[in-house]
Amino acid sequence: MSEWPRQLIAATGPMRAEKIDGAADGMGEWGQETRALVAQGWVPPDMMTGLTLFLLSSQPRDPTRQKIPGGGGGVAGGVWVRERFTIHRGLRREEQFTVSGTAVGRHVHKGRRYGTNECTTLGEDGEKAARNITTGLLAYKVEAGLADHLEGQDPDALESPAPDWQRAASNPSLERLRALREGQVLGDYPVRVSLAMMEARDTKNPDNPIHSDPELARKAGLTKPIAGGSHVLAFPLEAILAEIGRHGLYYGASFDIRWRTPVYADTTIIPRVLVESVAPQQVVFGVKAILPGDNGAEETAMVGQVTVPLA
Repeated sequence: MSEWPRQLIAATGPMRAEKIDGAADGMGEWGQETRALVAQGWVPPDMMTGLTLFLLSSQPRDPTRQKIPGGGGGVAGGVWVRERFTIHRGLRREEQFTVSGTAVGRHVHKGRRYGTNECTTLGEDGEKAARNITTGLLAYKVEAGLADHLEGQDPDALESPAPDWQRAASNPSLERLRALREGQVLGDYPVRVSLAMMEARDTKNPDNPIHSDPELARKAGLTKPIAGGSHVLAFPLEAILAEIGRHGLYYGASFDIRWRTPVYADTTIIPRVLVESVAPQQVVFGVKAILPGDNGAEETAMVGQVTVPLA
């Protein structure tokens, strides 16, 4: 009998207060809207990617499946490569939510091991707050001679979480969303992601210390600590919130994000958001984190789409 999918042990909130505060502090000088949300008692949108890690951290440890120090409880890696999620409604920082889900499969690609998990978060009122599908690295180092293979479900074949059209009518940002112009660029300014910002984000009790501990990062096969995926995502989302209003992504927005290359400590990124389409039923943003190079060259560290339903 196949072990896939494998039911995970449900986890209950709230999130640790220091993690939420760390999300604000980790923005440095660039996070006005994120800091305002935290001050108002909300979990910021980028931290909704952390609901999978919140679930995984409650699972029994399995060191045979986890090669990244401190990450993900041995069920999936703490280095996300793809995150698909829908925010059905925002979470309050003190809320008693419940996350349940399954490990749906593992695969090997070019000598690296990956795991995919899906989860659903219910608020304390029993209503759906979020749905996530997360694919992460189980081991950062390439393993020579390891053949490509798949166990369980192919992550690319999973149906992605869709926008929640029923929530759209309650969005306080509808007017500002409809006023956007196709081709409009948001953000597009340099952000230096310092080790101090990464340490603030990771807190004194990190879920995955490769994001803040140089020694453990080296043991995992990295030259320096790398910024967490949700940390990198936070900067283009900040640019969206500054334009549409800080609560605008809490009403059924869906996200499909891929991380292509690490953002090492003390690296400058450019969060760039393109308004790809403005239609009566939805607005679609293309989001990127750019690594600037010499002579105008650019490398994409993160890329994805954010779809906000309007009707």
